[in-house]
Amino acid sequence: MNKILVLVIFFLLLGGGIFFYKRAVAPVDIEGEPLKIGLNVWIGEGIYYVAKEKGLFEKEGVDVELINFDDGAQAKQLINTNQIDAVYVTAESVVILHNAGTKVKAVAMLDTSNGADGVVAASEIKDLKGLKGKKVAYETGNASHFLLSYFLDKQGMSTKDVETVNSAAPDAGAAFVAGKVDAAATWEPWLSKASERKGGYILVSTKDAPIMGVMPVFREEVLKNRREDVKKFLRALFEAKKFIDEHPDEALPIIAENFSISVIDVEEQMKRFRWIPYEENIRDFEMGEFGPTRLIQMAGDLWFKNNLISTPIKSTDLTDGSFLRELYQ
Repeated sequence: MNKILVLVIFFLLLGGGIFFYKRAVAPVDIEGEPLKIGLNVWIGEGIYYVAKEKGLFEKEGVDVELINFDDGAQAKQLINTNQIDAVYVTAESVVILHNAGTKVKAVAMLDTSNGADGVVAASEIKDLKGLKGKKVAYETGNASHFLLSYFLDKQGMSTKDVETVNSAAPDAGAAFVAGKVDAAATWEPWLSKASERKGGYILVSTKDAPIMGVMPVFREEVLKNRREDVKKFLRALFEAKKFIDEHPDEALPIIAENFSISVIDVEEQMKRFRWIPYEENIRDFEMGEFGPTRLIQMAGDLWFKNNLISTPIKSTDLTDGSFLRELYQ
């Protein structure tokens, strides 16, 4: 009897041990947790705040938490340590993340600069070749660096041909206006402020080449484990784009409040970028000249050429158009 009792207790304990072991190694149940999206300070992100405040994420059935960051380095740290699920960045940042070993993919392109990013220069600099040997402020490894590299490359030049002053985009713009550098790669409102320096003007901008498309870029494990939530997230953002178009009187004050600017400022800045609708995403995602796949490849080629990454990239490994294709099935 005692032996039987001992055996019963042994197998109960063994079964319990197996149960707890299975619980310990089973995947964490992430259903219901918010998608955490990292955002930089860029007016194009207004679409997220409209989706949030008009309940469009909630309507789709997904909880979304918006987390602001100050610079690219902070964004990389947040996504590398799994503190956020996605970042909203331009093509060169996708390449930098990949080169650092972070497994990410872009799933759409929601807005693109149309004159909101560019290079401002002093009056004595007449063209891009005139930048040779000049002090140029820009943030290395970031969007402004990519923009400057793109335009210099078209002239057979690189940033090695200029005297680099490493500065975040707002600081670069301020340094130019203050006369501390000869030129700066930056974005609005510093492009508009270029004329505050005597003779200062916009040398080139994304009106000349729309290479600053901004993309939600997710960790691969999130795309695998929360596929339906990612699609809900995208549907809500495309609905937000429609809402802004159809109800600017409601949408623009939301954007203005979240960026601490006036509605008039929002209207002015909207002239220099545009939100991209679903139909254009489907058309251009893989083959569009300035679609995500080609932009990421362009950035990767430039970064490799300029020794900013160690190995060439294949952009189709860093994009996933299946979410767009399945979005309204």
